[in-house]
Amino acid sequence: MLSILDRPGRLCDGWSRRELLQIGTLGLFGLGLPQLLKGEERARAKRGGEPGRVPDGSRGFGRAKSVILLYLQGAPSHIDLWDPKPDAPSSIRGEFRPIATSAPGVFLGEVLPRLARHADKFALIRSLGFNPKGLANHGAAIYTVLTGHDPTNFTPTGLAVPPSRDDLPSVGSSVAKFRPSDAGALSYVALCGPVKENVFIGVAQSAGLLGNAFDPYTMYDDPTGPLRAAEFTLPPEMTLGRLRARLDLRAAARASDDLGPIDFETFYTRAFSLIESARADRAFRLDQEAASTRAEYGPTRFGQSCLVARRLVESGARFVQVTWPARSDDEPAAGPDGSWDTHRNNFPMLREHRCPVFDQSAAALLADLAARGLLDETLVVAIGEFGRSPRIGASTTMNVGPGGRDHWPHCYSALVAGGGIQGGQVHGESDKHGAFPKANPVHPFDLIATLYHALGINPALRFQDVQNRPRRLVDHGEPILELFT
Repeated sequence: MLSILDRPGRLCDGWSRRELLQIGTLGLFGLGLPQLLKGEERARAKRGGEPGRVPDGSRGFGRAKSVILLYLQGAPSHIDLWDPKPDAPSSIRGEFRPIATSAPGVFLGEVLPRLARHADKFALIRSLGFNPKGLANHGAAIYTVLTGHDPTNFTPTGLAVPPSRDDLPSVGSSVAKFRPSDAGALSYVALCGPVKENVFIGVAQSAGLLGNAFDPYTMYDDPTGPLRAAEFTLPPEMTLGRLRARLDLRAAARASDDLGPIDFETFYTRAFSLIESARADRAFRLDQEAASTRAEYGPTRFGQSCLVARRLVESGARFVQVTWPARSDDEPAAGPDGSWDTHRNNFPMLREHRCPVFDQSAAALLADLAARGLLDETLVVAIGEFGRSPRIGASTTMNVGPGGRDHWPHCYSALVAGGGIQGGQVHGESDKHGAFPKANPVHPFDLIATLYHALGINPALRFQDVQNRPRRLVDHGEPILELFT
């Protein structure tokens, strides 16, 4: 909330300069809104326009206005969800049978019946795969999938390290820098829960060396209850008109020791725009949704977060990440918020707990976006950091118990929809056991390049970081143009 409190050092109308500038706290590292906007303005001035844009006309380029990333941290089994292998031995195919979908010739695991009815709206990539740095652990894979870069600072164990400003930026942060939202809307929002691996929170989620101006706005409150996005509202006794009329912005800018020499009016106007437009504030007000719509998404933390994501892109947000609420390496447990890291009890956990929640929420999101005319301009991506081992109960790098599947980065699947993507298709093919790509192999960097391409950002872009070092937007990779209509 914009805090107008009773403290010393007051302006002529009775408000403290510091109090006036405390418009909430944004970002993984506690970034205040004025500081975030100040950083954005400096970055805009430094880069001068929109570098990395390429001429229109390339297939699918710039078709998407927004991205919703459903990040399934912990990594679901590709064989059991997206890429069933009914002819494989029982030790590989598992307990689930394939079911037909609304897309001819496309089959899913029986645990995704709702998504099966919407297969005409999405494409599947079944040939994702890579060799992570070191062991096939979550940390290195998360960094790879969520940044588009190899984790050069990770140890050979592949375990996560604490996030720092030396990290390369998350995809959401890069989007916030090179394709920011219009005034009055948020550029990068993180919902449901932070990315967590081991004891580390925020792995591959911040702007890193781009600077904290491009960190996400985080909302991790449980949306099954009231959300408190107080940064975008004024106290009841205060109005914007009164605020504007009584404050000399130029004088405040010259006097401010918080902001330094910068165009105060420019960035403060942007802060006002978030409050004045009320779009960001309204996006978090789920009580304005019909009860029937909320029921469609499901009464779960993940489901209601998907609904908030729809409301955010409807309000103009550019990049929204909905992160599955369980830590990547949590022991799988019963309940709607448990982990996808099914080293044991893979089948009961997927059948009874994980998949019913994901299936309902993701299907509702696609149907809702389509019904509102938003799907064609919103790219939806659902992905984990890797897949699960084809052979059940066999340990590859980690401890695997009865009925479990181990980590498997060598081959897995992703769902992509909207933003110009042709639904009802499958790109790539895995081998008969789902162990390795057989046709059209796709590196995660290719998928990230596709995301940038859909948003109208050239994935071959090179840029200068905060220390003026040249960087690539993606380490390597090309957009998958065959996905687009």
